[in-house]
Amino acid sequence: MNDLISRQAAIDALGGNEPVGDPSKMDDDDVVKMWERIRIINIINKLPSAQPEIIRCKDCKHWDGVDTCDVIDAPVWDNDFCSMAERRTDETD
Repeated sequence: MNDLISRQAAIDALGGNEPVGDPSKMDDDDVVKMWERIRIINIINKLPSAQPEIIRCKDCKHWDGVDTCDVIDAPVWDNDFCSMAERRTDETD
């Protein structure tokens, strides 16, 4: 199964970003757990987005400014998008 979850939902499941207390008043096990939680939250925040980038036809390298896409051989508008889109790297294309 390949279900998507949000980063925030994962962080909330770990107890959120809120501090868990004063480390000077915790025993060693609690301090280790706190730092482990912080480390895991930092890893979650660095994960790439699961949602793919949406590239509009007007920004696609296959867009030639007319209303038919040569890749999918179908009529399109400049604000349409598809799974075959590739971002144009040079704005003069």
